[in-house]
Amino acid sequence: MNQDTEKLNKLLSFLFSLLLLAGLQSCRKQDRFTKEAVSLSFSTDTVFFDTIFSKLGSNPNSPRSVTLQVRVTNPNKEAVKTNISVAGNFYGIFKLNVDGRSGNAFNDIEIRGEDSIYIFVQAYINQVGSNTPFVVTDQILFETNGNKQDVDLVAWTQDANYFQNQVLDCNTGNLLWTSDKPYVIYDSILIPRGCTLTIEAGTHIYNYNQSVILIQGSLVVNGTVDKPVIFEGARLDDDYKELAGQWIGLRFLPGSSGNKITGAIIKNGYIGIEVDSMPNTGNYGLEVKETIVRNMSAVGMLNYTAKLKMENCLVSNCGLFTFVGELGGTYDLLHNTFSAQTQSAGRKDPGFYLSNAPGRDANGQVIYKFPLSFVLQNNIIYGSLDDELLLFEDPDGVPIQTKRIEACLIKTKNFNLAINGNILNRDPKFKNISKYDYEPESNSPCANTGIAVGVLFDLKGRGRNGFNPSIGAYEVQ
Repeated sequence: MNQDTEKLNKLLSFLFSLLLLAGLQSCRKQDRFTKEAVSLSFSTDTVFFDTIFSKLGSNPNSPRSVTLQVRVTNPNKEAVKTNISVAGNFYGIFKLNVDGRSGNAFNDIEIRGEDSIYIFVQAYINQVGSNTPFVVTDQILFETNGNKQDVDLVAWTQDANYFQNQVLDCNTGNLLWTSDKPYVIYDSILIPRGCTLTIEAGTHIYNYNQSVILIQGSLVVNGTVDKPVIFEGARLDDDYKELAGQWIGLRFLPGSSGNKITGAIIKNGYIGIEVDSMPNTGNYGLEVKETIVRNMSAVGMLNYTAKLKMENCLVSNCGLFTFVGELGGTYDLLHNTFSAQTQSAGRKDPGFYLSNAPGRDANGQVIYKFPLSFVLQNNIIYGSLDDELLLFEDPDGVPIQTKRIEACLIKTKNFNLAINGNILNRDPKFKNISKYDYEPESNSPCANTGIAVGVLFDLKGRGRNGFNPSIGAYEVQ
């Protein structure tokens, strides 16, 4: 065989191999797409944009964020087709890029079996201002053969201190929150044991849906009449300014001590302040003064075996109770107003409740019990029911040690309370409860009918009549 023949044979062999490979490629089976409902898996359940560039100019087509990604995996052996879209809760804020295409909706996106695709997400917030929510949320929706799934989108939008489901770091010492810019809590925060968080006057704390402030260490709030510390929901639009149930509230955990709240407004939550098993010896576990708690969907003040002092406070507009003291405890309440006049129409129980009832197991057996002591002086306990005060003394509990009720205006059917200067079933004549004004009119029966208990000023910082102060949080003018 000459060299030319040999070269020709090699060339033919090479061409045959190319043709064979092309034939194999053309005969390869196409991806088989399942029609069964398929669950995709995602690299994350929430995409957080914690950096928004709010000073990039006025071009609304420029992204105001870094670009984040979500990996979407098809764990099945067969390929799938899925529809992907943005829910549009905040239309136009979030944009996606899928397979090189930008937009908010994509149909029949193919994902091969045991393979993945990437979705790139950007936030387009055209204007960050006083009416822009601190937290903007949306969802990426996936519909795969009838199975619906989603990934949450969350963006911080304004200059604030943001906290997301974290334990506060006190390794370098106790913490101070100042009023220079707001604090926004997404999910929850915990003040750990041994740590004290102090909040200065004029500080504003916004709480996103279902968030709670947990106190295992200590909380000190130093608000004033002119510069209160405000705790409320994170929505800023008008419909949410006085809407209950937007977040959970403040919860003091067992063992927490040394807590003081002065000059605060706590509103629009589920339970304003919840105290769980404060120390039953020594000083008060919590002192609350010159503070307003309102618009709680359940309870304003909820206490379990607490050691609590309240002075010059207003608790109003709560769905079930203004004040609860369960499982005993010590409660010294001076010059407070508890109003249940605008509570839910279906409410049947008194708004103010104290009980020495013991804790029981599932079989009703007593497993623990604690003493109850209370001193109620110069308080208004009023509401829309015929009886707004319930004092429950359980024979299986520790007998109530101290039960002093003096110079209080009470809505009640318990006429045994018509002693010690108490005023029963008289309208306190609040100025305008629809506008949250619970200051009594000048002709109120609360005027100058209290007793001197050493409280020199009222909720507005005005001096009290030394010998015959007014009943309630406000000194009648």
